[in-house]
Amino acid sequence: MCVELVRDSARLQEVDPIVLAEVRLQPHHQPTGVTRHNLGAPGGTGAEFPRPVSLQVVQYPGDEPRVYLFYCDESGEEMTDTDHDSVEEAFGQACAEFGVLHHEWAWRPRNA
Repeated sequence: MCVELVRDSARLQEVDPIVLAEVRLQPHHQPTGVTRHNLGAPGGTGAEFPRPVSLQVVQYPGDEPRVYLFYCDESGEEMTDTDHDSVEEAFGQACAEFGVLHHEWAWRPRNA
């Protein structure tokens, strides 16, 4: 599962995100060039992240309604992310970047 550090009152906490939806990218999901994700901090190498194997829309408890679009590698680890105000906005980003259509997402059941 992808795990990310979240800022909370100027300190970092490790929090497990809740995966809301996921899609495994198929051969027809090619990068469109709309967005570039680069390795390193600004001024770094400028090399682009490799194409992700899957995308996940996740949410951190207490950070609602914000969601994050995780770009995951073959082991399911997050390589990078983008943040969005809604699930629909994250889906739109995935569509713009890789042509992922709404019906291709697999929703994950939410456990109480």
